[in-house]
Parts: sequence; C-alpha cells; structure tokens
Amino acid sequence: MIKADLQWLTTVLGVSPTGTDSVDLTTAIGEISTDSRAIKPGQVFLALKGPNFDGTKFVAQVKDKGAVAVIVESPVDTDIVQFVVEDSLIALGQLGAAVAREVNPKIIAMTGSVGKTSVKEMCAAIMSLKGSVLATNGNFNNQIGVPLTLLRLEPQHEFAIVELGANHIGEIAYTTNLTKPNVAILNNVAEAHLEGFGDIFGVVQAKGEIFNGLTENGLAIVNGDSEHKDYWLNKLSAQFEKVPGRVVEFGLNAEVQQQDNGITATNIKLDKTGCASFTLQYQGNSINIDLTLPGEHNVKNALAASAACIELGATLEDIKLGLAQMAAVQGRVNLKPVSDQVLLIDDSYNANVQSVKAAIDLLASYKGKQVLVLGDMAELGHESTKLHAEVGEYALNKGIHQLYSFGVLSQSSSDVLKSKGIHFSSKQALTDTINSYIEQQLTEQPNGNITVLVKGSRSAKMELVVEQVIADNQQNRI
Repeated sequence: MIKADLQWLTTVLGVSPTGTDSVDLTTAIGEISTDSRAIKPGQVFLALKGPNFDGTKFVAQVKDKGAVAVIVESPVDTDIVQFVVEDSLIALGQLGAAVAREVNPKIIAMTGSVGKTSVKEMCAAIMSLKGSVLATNGNFNNQIGVPLTLLRLEPQHEFAIVELGANHIGEIAYTTNLTKPNVAILNNVAEAHLEGFGDIFGVVQAKGEIFNGLTENGLAIVNGDSEHKDYWLNKLSAQFEKVPGRVVEFGLNAEVQQQDNGITATNIKLDKTGCASFTLQYQGNSINIDLTLPGEHNVKNALAASAACIELGATLEDIKLGLAQMAAVQGRVNLKPVSDQVLLIDDSYNANVQSVKAAIDLLASYKGKQVLVLGDMAELGHESTKLHAEVGEYALNKGIHQLYSFGVLSQSSSDVLKSKGIHFSSKQALTDTINSYIEQQLTEQPNGNITVLVKGSRSAKMELVVEQVIADNQQNRI
C-alpha cells in the first residue's frame, strides 16, 4: 500500500468523512482491508456487503482493534470516521485502481480457463530478474481479489503480474479496466463455469473482455492454436481502430510458426519426470528452454509468458533463467515421490475438461502403471454428465490403467473405463483402495513404476486424498 491519509480517501471516493465531531484529514492510514479479523491499528476497514454477508456488523469490532476509519454503505452508530459510499465493492475497485495509477508499474494481466496461474508464476519468475515484481496471491483474481491485489502495490514495484478470472460475463471487463494492463494474455478457453456463462461461446466472450482495458499501444497476446482465435482477432481489429494496439500469437501450429511476430516452440521433449525442454523461437531468434513444471501443456504457457515478458524488456536469456528457477505452485502439478517406484502427482487445485485432459496426457507419458484419481468437475451446467464421460473416454483412449473417481458427477468418467474404473463416495475408501493397488502392484512387480495423479475441482477437496495417501505410505515405510 502507498502512503496515504484520510484526504486521499476523500479524493478517491468522492465523499467527505462523517461519524465523528472532528476529522483530521491528514491522519495517515495503513492498509485497506476487507477482513475484520485481520485489522491492525491504523488501518481502514472496507465493509463489503452482499446477499449472505454484511461487513458493517463488524465496525465496532474493528474500532476496538484500532481501525482509523471505515468505508460503509450506510452510517453506523459508532464513534469512528466513516466514508459512506453507494456501493462498497465499487469503492474497493476505485481504491485499487487509484493505487495502480499512482505507482504506475508496467502491468501484465492474464486470463484463461486453464493455466493462468502457471503463466502468472512464469511471468513473475522472469520479470523478477528485471526489477521489483508484485504478483497476484493465490486465487485473488475476481472482482474482490483484483482490487485487493492492486492495493498491495508499493512505490518500489516496477512490474505487476495480475491474474483475472471470472464465473460470469462482465467480470473481466470490470477488472481489466481497473488494472489497465500494458500486456494482456488470453491463454485459452475450455468448458469451465458453464453455469455462469451458459455455453462455451459465453466463455469465449468473457475471456476476450481482458483486452478491453489495454493501454494505448498495449500488446494483446492470443492463443494461435485456439479454434476461437478469429473471434478475438476480429474484436481486437475493431478495438485498435479506436485505440492503437498490437497482437502477438503464440502456439505450435504451422501458421504461427510462419508469422514474423509469432512465438513458437520446436524440438519438444519430456524428461523422465515429465518436464519439457524445447527450443523457443521468436522473430528469427531462438533459445533452448528447460521447464521445471511437468506436462507438455506448460510449453504453451511458457510461450505466452515469454511473449509478455519480452514486451516489458526481458531478453531470451532472462526467459531461460527465469523459467529454469521457478518453483512449483501448491496443488498444481506438484511431483511428490512416495518411494523409488511410486510417484504421486498433486494436481488437486482445480479442474475443468481441458485441464483434466492435459493431466491425462501428462500421466500417460510416465512408464509403468498409471492411475488417475478424479474428483468432480464443478460448474459445468447441464452438460456435466456428458463432459465427465468425455474425459473418461479420453483416459481410456490414452491407455490409463486405472481411474478412481470420487463425488457424484465423476462416476460418469469411471463408468466409461468399466473394469478399470471404480467410483467412490467415501474418501477413506478411495485412499484405502489406492494404497491397496500400490501394494498389490509392487508385490507383483517389485521393480515396477506406479504414477498416481490426483485432480478435481476445489469443491471436491482432493488435496485431502493426496495428504492421506502420502501419510499412509510414509507410515508403512517406518
């Protein structure tokens, strides 16, 4: 947070403070928080209000904790400085955007149904070699999380890497206009949050909103392998007639490879851990890249991140070094060896059709027995049964040896594999079966390899399966 006072709040919000007999507008403020539990002396509490919560109920509590002011939608009968606004969520956005304008970092924003967090982390790893970077924490990528991210900006930050997510049309249009990115990446689209978008074209439209907020002469980075790219390119062409901008495509197809401005990869190889190496090619230059994240799908993520970072001054050597030293993101394709023969892949953070297929591709690349443990994919709307069956069919065609499903919807996936698919409604029964399978396979083939990949939407909480399997196998080795 930048240095600010009550006068700054008055100016940004466009309202005068009330609630006390006298207000010293030169009073300094600390961070602005929406969490009453975390308020510290000198901070400002912004009381969000929604259908199921009302932050104004906690004004007295934050006053006792030392808050110097509150932002509320209606006056509260408490002796504390109050800024009464029409909409607290809009006020939060105004404050985040104001901080971003004042700090004025170069900003990369990204969205996509799959891989946006990996792209964010890749961008942050590369740009940290060029200067001070602020990046989105966790999944703070919605209409609340994005302004909270912008509020974290401080004067030393030269770059901001901001992830934009959505579960309905219009959300990214809002957050990209708060962010005003110099570079906007549209990584891909897939069947995700269909309950909010209606159908896949709703997702295409919503993700395309990220380009609305581009600064003048900003760069739009588009997935050249996507079947929907013409929609985005036509939209950008019309947009750039009004406000100048540029486009770079990334991808692996021949069309992108032949473009003067396209960024692509050749000589893709996977090592024994599933991590890719490849030759990155851009504008007649090339460099060999080694990724620390497993999965061939991360090659495209790296291309998108590289294009963005080049725009902000990174060299190919910076890209190589940044990608080589980046750490894994918790719950996203984390390799967790259980023993010399057994590898557990924790990809439990979230799931949609495209990301599950990418996980299956990764799993199929490992030698030995391959086990997919799949929790429900949430928010797929009326096509949920069909889409779960689709990923089951994909696993069958890829030769996955065993599919264990958990929940309700995912039974459609395991049913496709018949004798190789088993559905569970109990996590304990699921983990017991995984452990029994590992024990049986190692008894039959003591030198064989077993890879277990765990995936599911957040609501399925498949990380609990990961933790239990690891704990059980560690206990068995003691």
